[in-house]
Amino acid sequence: MRFDVVVVGGGSTGASIAYHLVKQGAGKVALVEKDYVGWGQTGRSTAVVRLHYSTPEVASMALASWRVLKNMEKEVGGPSGFTACGFLLLAGEEELQGLERNVAMLKKVGVETRIIAADEVREVEPRIDTTGLAAAAYEPESGYADPVATAQTYARAAAADGCVLMEACEVVSVRMEGRRIERLITSRGEFEADLVVNATGVWCNTFLEKVGEELPVKVMKEEIVVWSRPETFRGQHPVVGDLPNNYYMRPFGETQTYMGSINPDMNRQEKHPTAFNLNEKVGLDTASMYGEAVSKRFPAMAEARIAGGWVGLYDVTPDWHPIVDFSAQVENLFNVVGLSGHGFKLCPALGMLTADILLKRRKPLINPDFFSRERFERRRLIGMSYKYGVIS
Repeated sequence: MRFDVVVVGGGSTGASIAYHLVKQGAGKVALVEKDYVGWGQTGRSTAVVRLHYSTPEVASMALASWRVLKNMEKEVGGPSGFTACGFLLLAGEEELQGLERNVAMLKKVGVETRIIAADEVREVEPRIDTTGLAAAAYEPESGYADPVATAQTYARAAAADGCVLMEACEVVSVRMEGRRIERLITSRGEFEADLVVNATGVWCNTFLEKVGEELPVKVMKEEIVVWSRPETFRGQHPVVGDLPNNYYMRPFGETQTYMGSINPDMNRQEKHPTAFNLNEKVGLDTASMYGEAVSKRFPAMAEARIAGGWVGLYDVTPDWHPIVDFSAQVENLFNVVGLSGHGFKLCPALGMLTADILLKRRKPLINPDFFSRERFERRRLIGMSYKYGVIS
């Protein structure tokens, strides 16, 4: 079969890209996924939806994404599972200057956010201990969503508009003709494409090796603990990013909470996800460390019980921001990789931006050069206000 565009990778980003390409008239589009849509790291995302970033460009992407996610039934035709429970980013004195700078910028971009003092934090979440807290940024309309539902909504909508959805379809090899991909050899046959979009997430290096390209993307592990909260801490709570104590948390239903680290283990950086065991259980050392950190801020959580957990992976660039750009080696390859833990939050906007670039729209969502691969060669790294890249 021949296509105008083949998108490889059926996570939330790949599904969004396929949807926006079809919607904007890119011709015959296929979405190829080696398992099922939302199967990979999308399914392991905690799916926090927040707008707090350090640059106007990424904040604009996050804002555009939030607008879609909260209205996805109307915008795309299916659920995203978005829940607005609010987002608190807690800062100590060390992070205060960056927090204030970011909030001022975010307001100019159009984000509903504000700086609140410790006593106001307790008004938002009375169960919190504000000891050592200088201030917080508060986004009342942020929250979390369902990552698999979002990816599948995009894929279904793309298919309804004519996209050929190929699940259980693994790209086994690539046949090159000069500097172009001549065809993709898959477990379901051979596909020709005028353009290939690599949206394979943590498997991006595996795909790039098939075409002889290398990008500065490493794979890192993140452990998520699921807590069953005590009777004194039931009901909804805000999404919380606690910079001084190095964790984030979001509610899951009325009785449970997902918790992860703001600063994943950077001592282990691999090229391929197969270097990690995704089936391993979260270690007791990790759970103990998380429990100690969250109990400092929420004393009631000292009585929480571990209800489970999982291992997730990030595809990370040197500045913790994506690469959205044409390949340097392959003329008809476009990479959307290195999402660095921001992929789900930005997936609607990544689809928009990719379609804008590939279809040469006059006014793309942001300057296409912002996420270019060449920024690393130019040493033009995207800046961040905090020392933790996941928050950026």
